[in-house]
Amino acid sequence: MNKTRALTLSLAAIASVVVVEGTAGLLTNSLALLSDALHALFDVIATLILLVATHVSLKPPDETHTYGHGKIESLGGFVGGLFLFALGVDIFWSAFRRLAEGEHNITPGLIGFLAVFYTLAIDSLRISVLHASLKSEESATVKADLFHALSDLSSTLVALAGYASASLNIFVGDTLAALTLCAFIFYLSLKMVYRTSLDLSDAVPKSILSKVKASIQTHPNIKHFDNLKIRRVGDNLFVDVDITVPQDISVKEADLIASDLRKRIQDTVGKSEVSVKLKPSPQQPTLIERIHYVAGKVEGVKGVHKVALTDVGSAHHLALHIEVDPNLPTDKAHKIVKEVEKRLMEEVSGIGSASIHVEPAHGSIKAYKIEDRDVVEDIKQIVKANRFVKKVKDVKIYGDDKREYADIRCVLKDNLTVEEAHNVATEIERKIMDKYERLNVTLHLEAEND
Repeated sequence: MNKTRALTLSLAAIASVVVVEGTAGLLTNSLALLSDALHALFDVIATLILLVATHVSLKPPDETHTYGHGKIESLGGFVGGLFLFALGVDIFWSAFRRLAEGEHNITPGLIGFLAVFYTLAIDSLRISVLHASLKSEESATVKADLFHALSDLSSTLVALAGYASASLNIFVGDTLAALTLCAFIFYLSLKMVYRTSLDLSDAVPKSILSKVKASIQTHPNIKHFDNLKIRRVGDNLFVDVDITVPQDISVKEADLIASDLRKRIQDTVGKSEVSVKLKPSPQQPTLIERIHYVAGKVEGVKGVHKVALTDVGSAHHLALHIEVDPNLPTDKAHKIVKEVEKRLMEEVSGIGSASIHVEPAHGSIKAYKIEDRDVVEDIKQIVKANRFVKKVKDVKIYGDDKREYADIRCVLKDNLTVEEAHNVATEIERKIMDKYERLNVTLHLEAEND
């Protein structure tokens, strides 16, 4: 059953309760029945508001509501929660006044019990219908009305206890039960107001934000992202993000990266609309980064590592390891190697020859970014303490299911030889790992005139 039909049926059912229980309360002079009828009357008003809000929220986006009308549904839930809180205040005040004044002019009769049992049947019907609707479609307004129906059921049980107590001349039982009900109503109403107010203020749970960030950070072709914005509109999430991709890729390749990221986020957080803005990297990729990129986009290559360049005359000899499916036949693996070698020769300038080693790919490991400013600053100070380091450009810390890693980029003061630069890197890496044993440190050195 859809949410509009469920709310309409709920409205008709609770309206009949106002008539039946209100009439019985007047005939028997029962405060419990009259209070429960008043409760039902407020619920009629609240359900009507929710129904109107739901009708409006189902309208498609237009020129003035480009994100759709889902916020109106959240507004309906917010108002419904306030009405529920008002009901609790009303019942609390009635119970307090009964205790203070001690007036219990009630004439119990069969008509009162019949009205109560009719109301219990209606409450049970509403709860069943609304709960079934929520199973097929999540809705803030239906959930608000379900809370109202639950409070109605509790209120009716209070009315039954009070009415039965009055028939036994135990009047205080009705008052105590009413105060217990107030606590329940206050809890439900404040919870509903809090949850819908988050939607209205565009707040999203930190768990959703973390999942979206992880989807972006673990994407192999995204170098950086910023301007991440997430908002909830009704049952739908809207995600906007700017991503930085290598500047030497084609438009088609960039579009594939954006499409893949959209699917990743939607698979992670569920129903959502993802908008991705592409920005080229402001820096030219290094030769090693270019080799990784070209080899990695060959179909069948699962990973690239251990890239090494050796000067041979005017060209470079390249050695690298690629990972392929461990169940791949040798002849197909050889074809992949030949394709990688061909692409590298065509797309990377300066490569004269290449030796490619094939390894079986192991299960992919998802990395996650580690935000620890204290550690980052401490690492920067260790690097800066070396007399050959001019400045530290970047420090990134991330981890996987095995250990944690630190990638550091820095600029050297003097134009050192390769051997001298290697010694500098080894010394800095050793000092960092002596202090942070859990870190696997990689230092990327750049010359001062780069």
